[in-house]
Amino acid sequence: MNQNRTAAFAIAGVLIAGCSTAALAQSPRQPAGPRSMIPGPTAPAASQSQPATGPHGGTLRQTGGLQLETIVSQSGIQLFGFDLDGQPVSVEQARGAVLLRIARKAKRYRYDLLPDGVGSLTAPVNLSAIAGRQIELDIQLAGVSTARGRIVSLREVATIPASQEQLAAAAIARQKICPVTGQPLGSMGKPVAVEAGGRQVYVCCAGCTSAIKSEPAKYPGKHPKITVTAATAADTALIAQQAKCPVLGEPLGSMGKPIKMMVGDKPIFLCCEGCINKVRAEPNKYLSTDSQRGVSSPPVR
Repeated sequence: MNQNRTAAFAIAGVLIAGCSTAALAQSPRQPAGPRSMIPGPTAPAASQSQPATGPHGGTLRQTGGLQLETIVSQSGIQLFGFDLDGQPVSVEQARGAVLLRIARKAKRYRYDLLPDGVGSLTAPVNLSAIAGRQIELDIQLAGVSTARGRIVSLREVATIPASQEQLAAAAIARQKICPVTGQPLGSMGKPVAVEAGGRQVYVCCAGCTSAIKSEPAKYPGKHPKITVTAATAADTALIAQQAKCPVLGEPLGSMGKPIKMMVGDKPIFLCCEGCINKVRAEPNKYLSTDSQRGVSSPPVR
């Protein structure tokens, strides 16, 4: 048994010992301990089961005669061990290493897995910069009490969860425009979230919240999709009907071939490319301008 344990630690030393430290610009960073990019192929993982949910909310897989639960968060990677009956396995004498690769990226980064004193192995690395991204993990452990001196291998795929602040920022970026005023979100300070009809809508300022709450159906929470395309001969009748650019009021065709923008399923024609950003910023305003002039473009099917 002592020989097995000695061998396990010798192998663990190989797993953890040093490759040269590399600067990882715009990549996950471990606050302490060696880290390096590992070249060459990853050792194949042992046969492992389909994933289940572990007792700590992580991903549980059976591999190498035991069960390992992997928890990935913005603060790092954590591993708990269990025997095949689901009983906790001591990892206080275990050591390991994890190779992390961001999906669709070639580089891989190595971090140490060490006992954390609460029954798990942990790699404390700041992953907040890649929140929401999928990562691939190749893990090797040595010194696990039930592994009988064997190296335990595990391959896992996970998505780093985003924080509430990051989720809100992504929603604001998707919505872009206040549905009440048509102003860009952020132009009047921090956008304000409003719950209306079981959905969350962002407005440019606190003054717009009452409008959303009083008439939630009037203000869609999602900004219409906007695309720019070339006008074709099939658009001739619509261009003639609209006649003028809703931004500058210039006759369509007076500044070259009209620009066609699709706001949701409704077309708008502009006199020049310089008007595109105006419509992007306030699409409902310019749809209303056409409507006020008696122009009603049929939706595109």
